[in-house]
Amino acid sequence: MTPFKLFKVKPEERVQAVVVLTVIVILNALFIYRMHDLFMQPGFGPYWKAFERELHLSGYDPLTYLGVTDWDVVYQVYRHPLLSFLIWPFWLLNQGLTALFGVNCVQYIVALPVMACSFYSYIFLYRIHREVIELERWDATLLTAYYFSFAYILLSVIVPDHFTISMFLLLITLYISGVCIKKGREFRWWQSAILFYITAGVTLSNGIKVFLSGFFVNLRDFFRPKYLLLAVILPAALLWGTATWEYQQYVLPKEKVRAELKVKKAEELKARVAQMTDKEKEQFEKRKAKRQEVLRRQAAKTGKPMENHGFLKWTDISTSRWQSVYENLFGESVQFHQQHFLEDTLVHRPVFVPYDWIWSYVVETVVVLLFIVGIWCGRRSRFLWLCLSCFGFDMFIHLILGFGLNEVFIMAPHFMFVLPIATAFLFQQNHGDWHNDCSVAKIRVPVPVILRLTLLLLTLYLFIYNGYLLTSFLLSPIHAII
Repeated sequence: MTPFKLFKVKPEERVQAVVVLTVIVILNALFIYRMHDLFMQPGFGPYWKAFERELHLSGYDPLTYLGVTDWDVVYQVYRHPLLSFLIWPFWLLNQGLTALFGVNCVQYIVALPVMACSFYSYIFLYRIHREVIELERWDATLLTAYYFSFAYILLSVIVPDHFTISMFLLLITLYISGVCIKKGREFRWWQSAILFYITAGVTLSNGIKVFLSGFFVNLRDFFRPKYLLLAVILPAALLWGTATWEYQQYVLPKEKVRAELKVKKAEELKARVAQMTDKEKEQFEKRKAKRQEVLRRQAAKTGKPMENHGFLKWTDISTSRWQSVYENLFGESVQFHQQHFLEDTLVHRPVFVPYDWIWSYVVETVVVLLFIVGIWCGRRSRFLWLCLSCFGFDMFIHLILGFGLNEVFIMAPHFMFVLPIATAFLFQQNHGDWHNDCSVAKIRVPVPVILRLTLLLLTLYLFIYNGYLLTSFLLSPIHAII
């Protein structure tokens, strides 16, 4: 697959590609219109304050806006080793446009890669359904639209964060893997090495999915010494070296300065407190207690970690797993909660928000049932097991280790595409089988018609429900949300 052929929109994709791109552009235009008066102020100024105070999109961070406005290593280097360098060219472009027009063009610039990744995520998921699973065009289109009707997938097309980029990279990896499995081709070591370095460079945990792709495509050949050395050990070592160099070069010096400044401020505060009157000390203690209470509430929402150092400080062993599954993982990811809409868990939103209608839980049940039955129908597919292994890895880090469990729904672009892929095998099994016998009542029912009608109604409902809430938010005055 040459890059030109890989990214060229095929004739059968053109009509839906135009529709999808139009929707993506409209949503991004609404988001830019909503925020541009604040974010396009002339001069650089304290932009980080405006971004952090005004950008309310659930738990997504405005780090990309910060980096493109005033470049620095703004991401956690061991979790996102390459992200800061990937946005560097966009910072250069923004510098030029700012000098030319006198305003910060960060929203327009960041929207370009976000829209491109959203668009090609749709295209590659459609191709997975069409070319790998071999569904009819209508079914492939319906299942792809079904995925993009999910709440946090629809939201991801405007989010100025790394999740949309990750989704695009993971779907292109799965598409290439599926084609290789279908045609009996080998996943070449250089393909794996390049995909791992870029994919893991954007989000470290997603690199594991590239290794899983290599294993499910190559099977026993994955363990050949040459492949392990060139496709696994070498790119992993190179990426770790990149992260370590980045930390030593950019992060550590700033940490030392902050540590020295913290000590200095503590000494100054101690001297100032010593000079306070009893009444001033009492007021100071009240403010201190109030700040500590805020920090305790935030800590309670993030859960109790296994350890307070290294990667284990991001774990969570106290947040309810079961409630996380039905309210957040398969709940908020698929359908927005109306209460605390798009609020940040670390600010105002509770970890768990119940739905206002019992109907929302019924819809969630249908989504999960389609997923489970699809797994059973595709249980003999090596490609489906690849997708499920990727999904299982995400469930391990989120539900077992508890990483990001308090806001697992914002991670939806990393794994929710497995739901329509699994459901596709239910369509595949009933392809062309217009009537199936019911094993109990021995009656004949039009299974394909029921499946398509169910998924069509589900997709339309999710688009209307999620789309209404999202567009209402984008069209509302900013002061009504803050």
